[in-house]
Amino acid sequence: MASFVMSAGATASGTNARVSTNARVSGLGFRRAVAALPRVTSAPVAKSVAPSAVVTTCGKPGAKAKTRKSAAKRYKVTASGKVLHRRPGKQHLNGHKTTERKTRLSGERQVGRAQIPLVKGCLPYLKSKIR
Repeated sequence: MASFVMSAGATASGTNARVSTNARVSGLGFRRAVAALPRVTSAPVAKSVAPSAVVTTCGKPGAKAKTRKSAAKRYKVTASGKVLHRRPGKQHLNGHKTTERKTRLSGERQVGRAQIPLVKGCLPYLKSKIR
């Protein structure tokens, strides 16, 4: 494993780090040395996401979009555009579960915001719009 030290001024300024071989720091000592350096924060960079990049499509580009039948059976889209799914954990091995727990698992709940593009890509021909 090569041992090296970066100068604090070069690291903080964001320029190319100068490497000196006269002082040796390796392994966990190097990590501690880097953690001890003052952190320079910059302005946050705004993410720009194109609307077309959000929708996840299945298959080859230009091909006819097909509904994934497994997704069509698992998700229900309401008239207002909410996507509902069944809670997992109630298909089998229910003997040791309490009645309250089984009742809670019986209901449907809304799909998270991060999963919406995946559901849209799997169900391209929906009668109601997913929001």
